[in-house]
Amino acid sequence: MGKLDLILAERRGSQTAEKFGFSAFPIDPRQLAAKRGISVEAKPLKDCYGCLLRQGDHFGIAYSSSLANEGMINFTIGHELGHYFLDGHAEALFPGGAGLHQSLGPFKSIDPREREADHFAVGLLLPEPLFVKELRRLDQGLAAVRALSELCQTSFTATAIRYATLAEDPVAIVVATNGVVDFCFLSTPLKEHRGLVWLSKGSKIPKGTPTAKLATDSTAVEKGQELGQECSFSDWFEGGPETDCAEEVVGLGRFGQTLTVLWSDQALDSDDDDEDEDDDDW
Repeated sequence: MGKLDLILAERRGSQTAEKFGFSAFPIDPRQLAAKRGISVEAKPLKDCYGCLLRQGDHFGIAYSSSLANEGMINFTIGHELGHYFLDGHAEALFPGGAGLHQSLGPFKSIDPREREADHFAVGLLLPEPLFVKELRRLDQGLAAVRALSELCQTSFTATAIRYATLAEDPVAIVVATNGVVDFCFLSTPLKEHRGLVWLSKGSKIPKGTPTAKLATDSTAVEKGQELGQECSFSDWFEGGPETDCAEEVVGLGRFGQTLTVLWSDQALDSDDDDEDEDDDDW
């Protein structure tokens, strides 16, 4: 699946929020489901966060009663609504016109349709115009993610990803499990920095960082402990700028996940000081 599919899925989520009259945070996915006659219930689900049920033209959504907070519940419902609204999903997931489809959880699956549904949920619950307006009022880093998560009633991880992708300053979000990268999102200034190499799934967190330190303490991760220090983007990314930044990391719970925010309010160090200004080959 190409990158464009994720952009379109996210845009479809934002368009759906606008179409159904949601113009302020928080956006309640239960209300959207109700407008389409989709029942939503908490169930004691095992091995998944939520599921979409179909019987002919009738749909229902169940989310795990063990989900820890309203933000996770909203994202799970938004994800299942993605399967309902995105073109081709219902037909592919229910080829016989009925059945049950389970979803593992936010950004846990590499399946194309699961990734599309994740991005639909982000667009639905965190529409770009509303989100950017709020983001510009706030400080940066974990404090901004926490404030936006509370305002929007969305999961911490989904909010952090939206923050990174829409930030106007250099920002990176890295989610890892036991010190191994699950995924990484960069703001536009970092994405456009020539020579920077993204942290790929399965790579290890850089040694000596607060994130690496926190990852070794499962109790601290489970309790949501936070650590931080000043560093440079080049400490984290091969070919990254030497620009100073803040590293802030928080434990995400009992599954060993950490979320790291790398951010700076400075312009990035130039990546082409030694390049010929007339060289357009790259």
